[in-house]
This record gives sequence, C-alpha cells and structure tokens, in this order.
Amino acid sequence: MNSESPPPRWKTTLVALLALGSLAGAFFLKPIPQDPAYHRFADQRTFLSIPHFLNVVSNLPFLVSGLFGLWSVLSKPASDYLAAWVRWPWLALTVGIFLTGFGSSYYHWDPGDSTLFWDRLPMAIGFGAMLGIIAIERIDLRTWGTRLWVPLLIAGPGSLLYARWTGDLRFYGLLQGWVIILVPLVLLLFPARYTGTHHWFLIFGLYGIAKVFELGDRPIFNVGGYVSGHTFKHLFAGAASWFIYWHLHTRAPASNRGARPDLPA
Repeated sequence: MNSESPPPRWKTTLVALLALGSLAGAFFLKPIPQDPAYHRFADQRTFLSIPHFLNVVSNLPFLVSGLFGLWSVLSKPASDYLAAWVRWPWLALTVGIFLTGFGSSYYHWDPGDSTLFWDRLPMAIGFGAMLGIIAIERIDLRTWGTRLWVPLLIAGPGSLLYARWTGDLRFYGLLQGWVIILVPLVLLLFPARYTGTHHWFLIFGLYGIAKVFELGDRPIFNVGGYVSGHTFKHLFAGAASWFIYWHLHTRAPASNRGARPDLPA
C-alpha cells in the first residue's frame, strides 16, 4: 500500500500555512501561565482511602483502550500499514493512551503543578503521534509523513518541557489547537486510504463533549452531588480513545483511494 500520487499543491499549502502561521502567531501572544484554580476540582470526596475517588478511577477507560490498542498495533502484519515503519507512530499513540490512565490517576490523587506534568505528558505524546499519523495516512506518506512524524512526536513532550521550565503553556495549547483544527480539516480535504473515516469524526465529537464537561465541572456536580463534570470528561475522552483502537482494529484499505473521504465508510 505504499504507491501514491502527490496530493494537490493547494491543499498541502493551505495546511502548511495554517500550521506555520499559527506557530508564528504564538510567539506574539503573551505567555499563558497555569491557572492555580485549575486544581480545585468540584468532587473532593475520598472513598476506599482513595482521594478524589471518581476522578481517579474514571481513568480506567484509558488503560483498557490503550491495552487493546497496543494489542492491535502489535498483532497486525506489516502489510496492514502503508509502510512497515508506520507501526511506530501508532505504537506511540496507543502507548500514550495507556500511560494517560496512569498519569491522570497520579495527578488526580494529589492535584498540583508537579503532578499535572505527568498527567499531560502521555497526552502530549498522543497528540503528536496523532498529527504524525494523519500526515502519513491522509496527506502524503513519502514526503510529509516521513519527514514530519518524528518532529511532531517530539513536539508534544517538548511543549510540556518548555512549559515546565518557563511556566508558559502557549505551545502546549498550540499543539492541542493543531489536533482540534488541522486534523478534521485534513480528513475533509485529503482522500481516505482506509475505511472508517467516520470513526475519526466520532472521536473528535466525543472529545469535544469531554471538553464541555471539563468546563462545567462544578455546575454539573452541583446538580445532584453525585458525579462531577471532570469525571464525565474522563469517561467521554476514554470513549474517544476506545474508538481510536476500534478504528485501527476494524479498518480496511479503501476501495477507491483517489476519491474524497467517504464519511459513512
């Protein structure tokens, strides 16, 4: 599956301009510090000697999804990938999902700036890996994919190390912005080489719902006092991670590789 024609120049130019333009624009923004209030979650209850119990145990879906994802990545033959080395960014993505279960649990056990770093680190690895995979599988394997996936993977933890040293979250926020804006754009602009494009939109829909619940952490908890918005965030983001596994596990080569993405595929 490694023969392909170059993508239309205007499409790659548009994506490149958006990525490079936003990166340049980030340098003109004021530094973005970590809000100390971020750590004050609504649900402070302890159960079974586990502080912030529901915010800790609701990370289980990441562990399950990551394990299934790792199994799928490692069990698939090399012929199921566009090239044998494409297994590596998928491995990074599924490892990032799995480690998110540990990092987020560790953070929510004792929320603070130092533990937050370990919560975000595996997510940053996953974000970078996802950008690399999309560049490989949707834009261009030989040029964009080969050259960009490693720098994109490094950019994730690099943005967090920069934030840890400087207290500035601009570039970690930019990385998330690329995932949220550029990935759906690429899915719409470039042809699908595999079935299951609709999984990606489902993944982003679930993640979007998770972010809404995150913003409504306390109001949602105040409704009944049972489950907070942040716990729901973990559950919906965990569901999104499950569909990353499901996409890889169930997809097949697209029958018409030159066509526009078939969203219901």
